[in-house]
Amino acid sequence: MANVALPNQFHIGIAGLDSSGRRLARALSEKRLTIVAYECNADNIKTLQEEAPGISIHITDSIDQFVGLLRPFRTIVVTGPDAGSSSCGDLLEQLEAEDLLIDAGNCYFKDCVRRARLLAERNIRYMGMGIIGGKDPVVLACGHHEVFQSTVPVLESMTSTQNGESSVSYLGSAVAAGHFIKMIHDGIEYSLAQLSQETSDLLKRALVMDDDELHEVTKAWQMIAPGSVRADAARWTSQTAHELGTPTPTIDAAVGMRTLSELEKQNDFATTLFRQPLGHFSDDREGILDELQGALHVATIITYAEAIAVLATGSDRYGFDFDVPEVIRLSKGCGGMRGALLDEMATAVQATPHLPNLLYDDDLSEKVMEQQERLRHAVWRACRLQTTVPALMASLDYLDSDRGVWLPGNLIQASPTPSRLAGLGHR
Repeated sequence: MANVALPNQFHIGIAGLDSSGRRLARALSEKRLTIVAYECNADNIKTLQEEAPGISIHITDSIDQFVGLLRPFRTIVVTGPDAGSSSCGDLLEQLEAEDLLIDAGNCYFKDCVRRARLLAERNIRYMGMGIIGGKDPVVLACGHHEVFQSTVPVLESMTSTQNGESSVSYLGSAVAAGHFIKMIHDGIEYSLAQLSQETSDLLKRALVMDDDELHEVTKAWQMIAPGSVRADAARWTSQTAHELGTPTPTIDAAVGMRTLSELEKQNDFATTLFRQPLGHFSDDREGILDELQGALHVATIITYAEAIAVLATGSDRYGFDFDVPEVIRLSKGCGGMRGALLDEMATAVQATPHLPNLLYDDDLSEKVMEQQERLRHAVWRACRLQTTVPALMASLDYLDSDRGVWLPGNLIQASPTPSRLAGLGHR
């Protein structure tokens, strides 16, 4: 790594060496571009050194030095600092007219709009960018088209080509569009991680399995490890859904469990496995495996239905004008074995653009109803084992509420006048 740095020496600045920043640093280094990075986290720096021991890059923990080492007009990609962090605010203050900020950091999509407006007042170019996926990410760029065109080589260096096609997608001039999609995508992943954890816990308790046995049985179940997705994204998805009036009970349950899991750590003795009910309840092993795999599958479809409803509603409300089937397909490379399911969802939305909900599609509805008894039975099993499965229960509630005509919620929404309450008794 470079030890000596002169003012105005470097082509591109990378603010943050998280996984995205490190991938970008390696790719740009291979293109023989000079790179300076701002990073205060020693673990991130060590990881980069281990991943690319011969990489030529200068790293500094000073914002002033970082900005001063870049050639005018500066190009800076923000991948690490959160939108509300003091370091990100200090960086924005240092920018000058005609500089370009590519915002690929973890932030709430509405913050992108605010930041772009403030920078435009200073004649600083801005491009929002969502990155979804891990090993083979998809880059979702948005902002002025001429700015996008000038950065295509940099953006393509952050991804790999899939089936001969670039993994960089331009979403239009709305600077927050990419972060909005990333928020929804990460909200889905966080919820699926919660569903995976609940299903794993049920398996371990119902069949008295250790972690090695559990991994062997479920390695083809598309499980997502807890902690692999930031909780902020799920919280923002839930918040946005409430603002849009679009219910997302499964995602809400996953967000709620974050707080409960912290409380659980304070009571380790009461929650140890040996103090909880275990056993088969006279069920056969294969029957339990089929039940829980089916429950996880149908809850996955329901989670996507909730999130895609938010995506479609948000597209209209915020003027993103998404091609929703195309957005769904963009996630295929990030969904692993869920690619076939995402294809079905994209086809359903494309066939009926104004479909109120994915669960109204004939084919997807049939899949859900074929498996819904397994989901129902999994929730029953959790009650028998006295274990919590809030996301599985929320998925079932969403399904049953969607099928119901007269719901308890109607009572809450009704005006609590004596005449109205009296009338209810005659229904």
